[in-house]
Amino acid sequence: MKKLLLTLASAVALAFSASAAETTVVDFANGTSFKGAENTTQTIDGVEFTFLTANAYISTGYNNAPNYLMMKYAEPRGAFQFSLPFDCSKIVVTTTASPSTSADNKVTLYANDVAVLEQSINKANSDFTFDLGENTAAGTVYKFVATGKKNSQMAKLTFYPVTDEPSLSIDDKLLSFATGLNGEQTLSFKVNCSNITDAITVTSSNPAFTPVKASVTADEAAEGIEILFKGTSTEILEGSVTVSANGTSAEIDVEGFAVAHAGTESDPLTVSDVLAMNNANDGTFYIKGTVGKFCAANAKDGMVTEVADATKNVKSNIILKEGDKMIGVALPVGETRDMLNIVDNPSVAGKTIVISGSLEAYFSAPGVKNTQYVSGLDESGIDNITADSNAPAEYYNLQGVRVANPEAGLYIRRQGNNVTKVYVK
Repeated sequence: MKKLLLTLASAVALAFSASAAETTVVDFANGTSFKGAENTTQTIDGVEFTFLTANAYISTGYNNAPNYLMMKYAEPRGAFQFSLPFDCSKIVVTTTASPSTSADNKVTLYANDVAVLEQSINKANSDFTFDLGENTAAGTVYKFVATGKKNSQMAKLTFYPVTDEPSLSIDDKLLSFATGLNGEQTLSFKVNCSNITDAITVTSSNPAFTPVKASVTADEAAEGIEILFKGTSTEILEGSVTVSANGTSAEIDVEGFAVAHAGTESDPLTVSDVLAMNNANDGTFYIKGTVGKFCAANAKDGMVTEVADATKNVKSNIILKEGDKMIGVALPVGETRDMLNIVDNPSVAGKTIVISGSLEAYFSAPGVKNTQYVSGLDESGIDNITADSNAPAEYYNLQGVRVANPEAGLYIRRQGNNVTKVYVK
């Protein structure tokens, strides 16, 4: 009998050892949805989870989407924990199709109540790697806590066992580039490296996407590998970038295009260009459009909407239009806001102007921030109902920057509420 028991125990140990050599995936779609109970336990795909607070639970997906793990940032913070029966080197979190894209969508991983790593998990259908460092031992209690200011959603967890085999992996699935015509853009991706001793070679399948360095160290790859895109075509260009070392490799897809205009002062982007770039490039560009008579409101179908009526207009933004297309433009406190806001200057509406600024999401749609006025206003472009001829004159260059002692050239002069273009000799 003892011999039989030992044989059975050995068989179980060998079976577990073999399974532990494989990665383990927990898909929360296989979990049973529930809400609002502390210290609730549930075994999903062979791993037992304890949901420590009522703000961590398995949620039913909307519109027939799969179930997922919800972690709310409200107090008590969403938190859950688990342990594994094998040595684990890293845990990869896969997000859902619709997580918060805010950088404040953050979670922190703890090992035996010691914080290991905090990071944002704010891209849809993406992987985020949590390296465990020295916290790899079987039986370690791992805990995730929502530590940001946005709710977090997890679709899957993948557990990688400790191994001596070299490996390379890339969490990002795609690098998307967008530039002005003949412009350039550099983006980077990080590589997860294990047991890599050789130099890592970086190659591209399409010459439009060029590695800044053709060979990097494991440490450099972990910090980020830079890829330079040259936007010479308005067609979408596609390809892939491969990293290789120690007989293993990983790949990331790349795509990019240029819009029809360069985004320079002499060839500014149009509103259509900004919408097409869709926040893929947060560089500074010149943009041309017609000022709307209403301010921006929350996006619908990927584009800002307008406030209901003029009584809801604010000084902090304007809309630039091109036909029925429009983008929201943030007006920072200062000269540019003073000149362009349609509350103080309603006759700016309808003017076609050029501004410069960074292309960033605004009202959850493509927009412009860090705005500076460039050109397009004339004497009739600003209300002068309360013009004061005795007020001190202030001068600004065409970028909206105040100039104390203007030299020869074209300037914008503001005197009271009267704004005109003047040439200083």
